[in-house]
Formats: sequence, C-alpha cells, structure tokens
Amino acid sequence: MHAAFAIGGVALILYLLLWYRAEWPAGGQDSWNHLLYARWSLLHPELILDQWGKPMFTIPAIPFSYLGIQGLYLMNITCTLLAGWMVYQTARKMGMRLPWMAAAFFFFQPVVFGNVISGLTEPINAFALAAVCYLFAAKRINSASILASFLPFFRTEGFIILAAILLYLVVRRYWCQIPLLLTGTVIFSVIAALITGNWLWIISDNPYFKFESQGTFDPGHGDPFHYIRNQRHITGIIVGLLVVMSLIWLAAHIVYLLKRKAPEERSRFSFWLLAPIFVSYFGAHSYIWWKGEFGSHGLLRVFFVIAPIAALLALYALDRLLSFDIRYLNRSIPILLVIGCIGLAYSGNGFPPPWQNKPSITGFHGSGNLKKAEDFIKKEGLWSKPIIHQLPFLNAQWDLDPWAQPDKTRTWYLWSLDKRPGKDWLPDSSVVIWDGFHAVRDAPMPLDSMRAQKSYKEIQFFPGADSIYDVRVFLKISK
Repeated sequence: MHAAFAIGGVALILYLLLWYRAEWPAGGQDSWNHLLYARWSLLHPELILDQWGKPMFTIPAIPFSYLGIQGLYLMNITCTLLAGWMVYQTARKMGMRLPWMAAAFFFFQPVVFGNVISGLTEPINAFALAAVCYLFAAKRINSASILASFLPFFRTEGFIILAAILLYLVVRRYWCQIPLLLTGTVIFSVIAALITGNWLWIISDNPYFKFESQGTFDPGHGDPFHYIRNQRHITGIIVGLLVVMSLIWLAAHIVYLLKRKAPEERSRFSFWLLAPIFVSYFGAHSYIWWKGEFGSHGLLRVFFVIAPIAALLALYALDRLLSFDIRYLNRSIPILLVIGCIGLAYSGNGFPPPWQNKPSITGFHGSGNLKKAEDFIKKEGLWSKPIIHQLPFLNAQWDLDPWAQPDKTRTWYLWSLDKRPGKDWLPDSSVVIWDGFHAVRDAPMPLDSMRAQKSYKEIQFFPGADSIYDVRVFLKISK
C-alpha cells in the first residue's frame, strides 16, 4: 500500500506541474463547452439531461464549474487519482504481484497524462469504469452491475462496455444481475420522459445518433489501423506491449475452454471481463473512424476511458513474467517500467520535461487575435451589442450564458445565423467574430459564406501566421 501511495504522490506532483504550466485545457473547445454546460445548468436545468454534455459529468461538475476551468482541472485530477486507486485495489483483489504497478501503468499512459488537465468527460468515466472492475473483483456483483448501467451517461461508448459486461454476467451465470444493467437507462429515460414527454429521449436526443440520421455532419474517416499505429500516444510502448502479451496469453485459455478446464481466477476475470471490454472498445472506435460515423474525428483521447483496463491487462502480463522468478530481474523491472512510463507519458504527448520552463499544454494559437478583436470591439463601443462567434472559450472567459432567453442573452454561436434569405433573426448591430478554424469547421461558416450575408459588413481583419488563425469582425447593419 505504501508503494501505491508513493506512486500516487508522484503522479499528483507531475499533474500539478502540468496544471501550473498549462495555458489551455487539453481537448480545447470541448473542455470549455463542458465547463459552460455545468456552469449554467442550474439556470437552465434542461442542460443536465443534455447528452452531449453528458449528465453523469455535468451533475458532479456543477460545484467545480463555479471555479472556472481551474475547477474542472481539480475535478479531473481527483477523478484520475481515484481511478488509479481503484485500479490498484482491483489488482490486489485479483491476487496480482506488485499491484501498485497497475496504478503506475494507469497514471503514466500518454493518453491519461495528456488529458488530465482538461474539462473533458473521459477522466470521470475512467474512474467509474475502474470502480466497476473493482466491485466485480470484490464479488459485489449487484453494486457493480448498477454502477455499470450508468456508464452510457458518462459517455455514449458506455453502451459498448455494457455489452462486454453483459457477456461477463452471462458466462459467470450471474443471471439475477443482468436486469440491473438497465438501471441507469430506465432512470434517465423516465426522468427525461417526465420532463420532456419523450420516451425515446435516449435515442432521439443523442447527438451522435442525430449526426447519422440527419447526415449533416462529416467527421471525416481514415485508416482502420489508425489507433494501432498511434499506440505510443495512447497506452505508450511499454503498456501497449504488455497489453499485447496479455491478450496473447489470454487467448491461450481457449484451450482450457475446449478441454472444459477452468483457469485460475485472475485469468478468468481477465479473459471474460477485461479483455472483452478492451477489445470491443478498441474495435468499435477503429470501425467508426474507418467508416466515418458518429462524430469520431479519430480522436485518441477517447482511450482514456479504458486506460484502467489497459493498466490491469498490462499488470496481468507482468504478473506472468514475474512468475518466472528471476530474482534480480524481478527487483529491477518495476523501477525501470515506472521510469519508462513517465518518460513515455511526456514524450507521447510532446510535453517538455519538467526541468524545462515551458508550457505543458500550449494555448490556442489564435488567442492573440481574439484578444485584439475583443479590444477592437470595446474601442468601437460595440461591447454591449450581441456577440456571435464559434468559440465556447470566449463565453467561458467573458462569463456569458449562451442558453439565456433570446431577450436576455448577449451571445449566440455562429451556427445560429440563418443563411437563408430573409430568415436571419439576429438583431441589428450584432457583432460577429469569425475565425478561420472553428467558424469554418464547427459552424460551418466558410469565409465566402459569411461574406455572402449582405446584412453583414466586415469592419476589421486580424491576420494570423496561418489562415486558420485569421480573425475577422463583422457588424450587422440591417435585417
């Protein structure tokens, strides 16, 4: 236990150092958007059920959100540390050698190290999944099943994890616990139905299902081996190699099944629960990126969610290696692996080493021009006018409520601008801050489309080093 506390202390110090030097949250605008959902959800309760904001993130994030983005950093560091503790406790319950190494394998995966300083939903989802694994390992099957049922409301991929957990319950013949996997869905569906009258809320209001049904959003697509090729940025080489070794060892247990022999418990737990969760999650994300579905964007950070599973699988492989009982090798391997994991966590994210006085997470390169645009708007006496843009960061920085009633709000997102002739409802003298990245990608409002709106006049231009960091200010001159 002392080793687990020590490795947690090292992780905390390094996370705090990243926080101190971070100019911007990992995840960019997604982090700012999650801050806004939590910050304004008490004023707009419908945001609590919003499936893009994720109810199981928004609800616990509310008190932290009043501290701004720093509050969400605090929340996510806490969730990450608790997830590491759950991983350690699960390894102990499984009877693994050196269970504290599971925490190290979790804390220093590049995907964890690179996204803990954020307002993203992945850290709390990883904590919930780690807690589910611990409860299963502790034979608290009812509690594990109920908690698992809420995973889809931390992130939509929770449905994939639920399918793998269902397999575990079936194979281990926990028949009575299978209905418990519906608990979270039933509770949130009933609450949503009572509030909105929509019993199909879980499907109709899911943003990713909407993308597919409406066909209005193109997230791009790519190589089906995209995530395999990027493992050094996800699990890191050491953990990734150990995970592969564990999957190979676990695959050999098919022989036990054919001979109707039961392997020892840690192998059964890993074979029927850990491996299916990891493989199904990895396979599902590889498939949707290959097909360009469900808003994937090929993001690596989604694997933060199953980082606890990767850590436990890595420890399973290490446990098997240590069983060979080479005395001095056994003593040196853990220390070398921890040092290697820490180094790879830095290099896998392109972070400068701690002895260099450089930002850990650099800010948005267009923020300088955005500040110039803000100063220009104030100088021209337009600060009191409605401001339209596509950057949640600005609303968070200016403490503007994007969900206020139309007669009370001072801000809308750029996609609210109706480009159809005669349909633009935005008030006169509205100020539009157009940037070459988010306005084009997220609105979508390319520059030629913005200029085609005859009611808007371009009044200032701030060029960036690259065109994607250009910022232009438009003023609405008539309806």
